Amino acid sequence: MRLLQSEKIQKHIKIKELKVWEETEKHLAWITNGKADISFSALITSAKLRGSDIKIPALFVWDNFVLLSRSKAKSFADIKGKEIYTPLFEEAPPAKITNYLIKASGLNPDDFKFKFGLPFGRPEEIYKDFVTGKADTVILREPEASYAIKIMQDRKEDISVISFNEIWNDINQGFGSFPNAGLVLKGDFARKHPEETKIFVEELKAAIQWVIENKKAAAELSFDMMRQPVDRIELFLDRVNFDYVDGEKLTNKVKQYFDILNKSDITNMDINEDFLNIFKMDDIY
Repeated sequence: MRLLQSEKIQKHIKIKELKVWEETEKHLAWITNGKADISFSALITSAKLRGSDIKIPALFVWDNFVLLSRSKAKSFADIKGKEIYTPLFEEAPPAKITNYLIKASGLNPDDFKFKFGLPFGRPEEIYKDFVTGKADTVILREPEASYAIKIMQDRKEDISVISFNEIWNDINQGFGSFPNAGLVLKGDFARKHPEETKIFVEELKAAIQWVIENKKAAAELSFDMMRQPVDRIELFLDRVNFDYVDGEKLTNKVKQYFDILNKSDITNMDINEDFLNIFKMDDIY
């Protein structure tokens, strides 16, 4: 919403169509069929899109997943045997990364029961199941995690919050924040419109910085889009880790991340120069 207020964006970029996507599979199709010139998506989808003509010049959402439980829990060991409501499906990143974290913590994933929705575990449905008491333990991304936490705080109901990033760093010492999502450009668009691309990227970075510095105003600005009380959105903005990263720092982090995923059989992909070039803009501007 802040980005759309940019005078530079309004002057230099004509927006033909604007969609807010909710279903991952439809969103990916929108990118792969070349309909979207500019989009935002999870990094791990780049493994699926690497054969497409795309550019991912920046990531800016990190550490996006947590486990919430009504049980007193500090680690995965404390929820052994419980039914865990999980986004998407068994072969999707949330479940595979959770299994990796369980194994790397010295536990057996077979001791945990994952529950998926039909046809997919939708985050908004999992969030509703948790706050209504249908689900005891859930894996949630932001912003739904913060919405649930705020509702439980207002009810004065205690819940446990287990950060995936903290466990990830216990296993991979010194890794830091693990990458989540960022900007995806159609390669042909970026090459044909380098100046517009540069303006968009610069204004995106400025918009993110504004959100970081003006969380109350950002929460109010996003109300019409997010349809949640402002205090819940504000908690989300306090909890989420926005950090704009590009250039060499980005490619290094991407390589480090996928090296771990490959070693853990979460992905199976060659981290070669062609793949890393997706995250570089040297050939654009």
